[in-house]
Amino acid sequence: MKQQEVQLKQQLSLYMDKFEEFQTTMAKSNELFTTFRQEMEKMTKKIKKLEKEMIIWRTKWENNNKVLLQMAEEKAVRDKEYKSFQIKLERLEKLCRALQMERNELREQVEVLEERVSVNAVDVDLAGPVIPSCTALASQKELKSTFSKTRRVCLDAELEGANETQSSSKDSLYMVSSRH
Repeated sequence: MKQQEVQLKQQLSLYMDKFEEFQTTMAKSNELFTTFRQEMEKMTKKIKKLEKEMIIWRTKWENNNKVLLQMAEEKAVRDKEYKSFQIKLERLEKLCRALQMERNELREQVEVLEERVSVNAVDVDLAGPVIPSCTALASQKELKSTFSKTRRVCLDAELEGANETQSSSKDSLYMVSSRH
């Protein structure tokens, strides 16, 4: 019995050592588990935070894309308006040049007619009442035909400008007037 008691005590001490070893292993395991849990909680918080940021950035990106598309559409519209105004400007410049040339021609004709009138006035004063010469009548006909051509060109330009103005928007007219 004594031997059995000694043997049981040895077994008991062996089991106690193993139990203590088990307890220390369990304590270490619990510590690792708690640190792992803490790290997991930190990671979940980071993931949630990153997901929120991702959503914010995605909405910003989508909004910026919408704005960019709108700007591209507006640019296309403005480019079309710009081209149409360039064409109108070229037409008006051509018209202006034509009118200036015609004005200069008419001015020269008026000067020639004034010289003829002054010469005719001197002749009339000297000779008395005289019927106007055929050349003076021809010059007056030229003057009338040139005047009617000028009126037609002006009317055509006004009609063309009115038609183009009706087709363009008020904003585009404002843009052209603000450029000059």
